[in-house]
Amino acid sequence: MRGFCGLGASTDTFAAIEGLVSTFGTVPGTVAAVSAMAKTKKRPKKRSASIAIVRSDDCTGCEVCIVFCPVDCIDLMKPSNNPVERYVLIDKETCIGCTLCARYCPWESIDMVERKAYEEDAELVFI
Repeated sequence: MRGFCGLGASTDTFAAIEGLVSTFGTVPGTVAAVSAMAKTKKRPKKRSASIAIVRSDDCTGCEVCIVFCPVDCIDLMKPSNNPVERYVLIDKETCIGCTLCARYCPWESIDMVERKAYEEDAELVFI
């Protein structure tokens, strides 16, 4: 066999691709393939030393922190029909402690705290 689609791929390459497709059920290099491979490898999740905590009484819901978050762990909360009552909520499990949200918050309503202290003492929660 000369190649796959005229690209000059060897039969070994084609066989390797077929093996991956049969193992993971998708074409290698696609998002689905990467996701399938990630699910098969169970590695312990590395947790950051610090996490972001929002003081909802100071937060205006301006969404600046949402724009800067690299892991998309910040959500806008609208607890009532009142458009003024808005604030953000940070997913503590997803937060990587990068400090970008706290650095760019124009109202300084986000604090960085040590994850260990947060998990041990519920009083650190300002939400």
